[in-house]
Amino acid sequence: MKISSYQHGKATVVSPRDAIVESDCADLRHAVAQAIANGSSQIVIDLAEVPFIDSAGLELFCELQTTCAESGAHLKLASLDETCAEILHITDLDFRFHTFQTVEESIKGLA
Repeated sequence: MKISSYQHGKATVVSPRDAIVESDCADLRHAVAQAIANGSSQIVIDLAEVPFIDSAGLELFCELQTTCAESGAHLKLASLDETCAEILHITDLDFRFHTFQTVEESIKGLA
């Protein structure tokens, strides 16, 4: 999986570019850990190029949310496509995460 990260105001935007499946979870975990280590207090995972999230990916999101909270950071999910939004809804995880239509919407007021 290709993952890019960039600063947008006070937020670090982490952008995976493929399905989030078990074999790729370590890469995403590392990208978020790096953002936290660099002092970011807002982590936005931009899911615009993610067509699918498997059960390991959902577990990772829960883990990342806890990791962020323990370090004083906030985790947000942005740009979910219809399939990914439905996966969160079917698994009853949609209530657990702050989701936004766009990256810009997720960081509004932070810059």
